[in-house]
Amino acid sequence: MQRLYYDLNDEKVQYLIRSNRKLGKLIKYIGSNEIVIEDDGFKCIVKYVVGQQISDKARETIWQRICTTYKNITPKKMLSIKNDDLRRVGLSERKVVYIKTLATATLNKEIDFVNFPKFTNEEIIKRLTSLKGIGQWTADKYDHMNKFIKADAIIVCNPDGIIGKGTMFEFGFMIAHSKRIIFTNEPKGLTISFPYEVGLNFD
Repeated sequence: MQRLYYDLNDEKVQYLIRSNRKLGKLIKYIGSNEIVIEDDGFKCIVKYVVGQQISDKARETIWQRICTTYKNITPKKMLSIKNDDLRRVGLSERKVVYIKTLATATLNKEIDFVNFPKFTNEEIIKRLTSLKGIGQWTADKYDHMNKFIKADAIIVCNPDGIIGKGTMFEFGFMIAHSKRIIFTNEPKGLTISFPYEVGLNFD
């Protein structure tokens, strides 16, 4: 897991605040910010399973409870925990089964996260959706982030310049993996500062 932390008192952040009045107000309103990037394949999918059909807030509450209670979220660890104990931290019976199915498949190398970057997107989705509880949405979510790992850069087509919160998470992921971010237009509403480029040059 990687963490990108942006401190309101950092000299670079203060420079941005001073450079533009409106941007400065926005940065002060948001305050210090942290983006958590989960780069462990098994843990990433488990978190997606936890978040199935519940709100983001509920997902984060349950996820933090799991991480605090069990520390290292590994296949062996998940299989060693009693179903009743996992239900007590907020998981439904079905999600407990889904997570343990994924854990077993990972240990048996049916799901090999280490070699996933070598597979095509279609192969990754096919393997993940073959497991009980890993549907198209969950597989697509994982595959979406896996594409970023394979890419050299991400090109963001933003004619109106507006950038949403969900996209900011993806930017954090790209930054953590040292990828280029290229906007077709100057971005608006960025909640954190990061290196990016504007415009496409095919010369």
